[in-house]
Amino acid sequence: MGYIPHTSQERDEMLKVIGAKSLEDLFSHLPDAVKCGPLDVPPGLGEMELSAELRRIASKNRPASDLACFLGAGAYDHFIPPVVGELISRGELYTAYTPYQPEISQGVLQLIYEYQTMIASLCGLDVSNASLYDGATALVEALTVALRQTSRNVVILDGALHPAYIEVARAALRALHLTPEIVLARADFRSDTAGLLARAKAAGEQAACVAIGYPNFYGSVEDLSGFTQSVKDTGALAISVGTPFPYGLMTPPGHLGFDLACGEAQALGVPLQYGGPYLGYIASTKSLVRRMPGRLVGKTLDVQGRTAYTLTLQAREQHIRREKATSNICTNTALCAMMAHFYMSCLGKNGLKRAGELSVSKADLLRRKLKGAKGVKAVPDYPVFHEFVIETEKPAAQVLEAQLTKGILGGLDLGRYDGSRKHQLLVCVTEKRSTEEIDAYVKSLA
Repeated sequence: MGYIPHTSQERDEMLKVIGAKSLEDLFSHLPDAVKCGPLDVPPGLGEMELSAELRRIASKNRPASDLACFLGAGAYDHFIPPVVGELISRGELYTAYTPYQPEISQGVLQLIYEYQTMIASLCGLDVSNASLYDGATALVEALTVALRQTSRNVVILDGALHPAYIEVARAALRALHLTPEIVLARADFRSDTAGLLARAKAAGEQAACVAIGYPNFYGSVEDLSGFTQSVKDTGALAISVGTPFPYGLMTPPGHLGFDLACGEAQALGVPLQYGGPYLGYIASTKSLVRRMPGRLVGKTLDVQGRTAYTLTLQAREQHIRREKATSNICTNTALCAMMAHFYMSCLGKNGLKRAGELSVSKADLLRRKLKGAKGVKAVPDYPVFHEFVIETEKPAAQVLEAQLTKGILGGLDLGRYDGSRKHQLLVCVTEKRSTEEIDAYVKSLA
């Protein structure tokens, strides 16, 4: 649906000025092969009728906020303090324009700088950035950082990454005439660390990077204390992929020796909103700072000795001469980063840790209750944070449909990605889920 601002008389006057008899005459020089002909669209509506139609269409959607949400897989239903919504609604933050001119953008630049500082601290790394689109494109950007830094051409991916991330990486690397090598996850849903290292060693001097889930797509938390050093011994970069929410409780990637951490940061204060916009992030060691994409804000002093913030360490090509840029992220998609800034500021270090503790304990509670429950075939036992796989007696798609009738968003049907997994559900429990909701979930599977 669209709004056409020009009247028929105005269109006729414009056609007369340029010497065309009609709109068809204006495009008569184009070959028929590129013309689509008359569009089969309904007649236009007035504003009241259009608003009513849009409300009718929107009413078909059932928001996650109306359900007990046990769905995760990269987008999570965490509690967001109301003040986050109030602060992010300030009009001066509503712009997608890159803050080139620091003299008029100090407020936005300061917020981005503080967000970067928080993400870097959370990930245990030296620097972070802003304005990445989502987790999948953040992974792509991390991979291209590694390719440029190492001048190598073999990318090795954990098969236990989000399937959508892997597909986006395939598509992006295809433009570079590269194909990522995928090391499949183990049968117990854990990342195959031995297989990843073996492939990196086999690639020899061509191994650019190894990207592994932390936690992985199935929620598995691996012991990666010696993994990163083994990757670095091959000359490749070690990349962790995952939501940063657990890092308030878990050992952060930087402390494990990762060169880069990337993924989706929606869990840090960005509400579920039908697929986006969300918040990709990258954090890295200082040695990679000049390879960073997106926005990178630095703190300095102006000529009068006052604190000042500005975009730094990036050439103008990053934003305008895109064919020469190291990255083609040029829109300032920092509104979601500011949500994360306000969220982390409200919770603080202890609050984020507490939210993580509640998520872990409630996930453990549900997991224990599901073992031996009616309708549940198996609950695989592997180390997790707040997300895990269960096997259902009936097909997962049927289970989810039945749970919806009881007001429960039950998880992700893994059969969507693998036909052999039609009886497997990926289930997530956040700090928002109550004991009553957990009990109702178990009962709904019977």
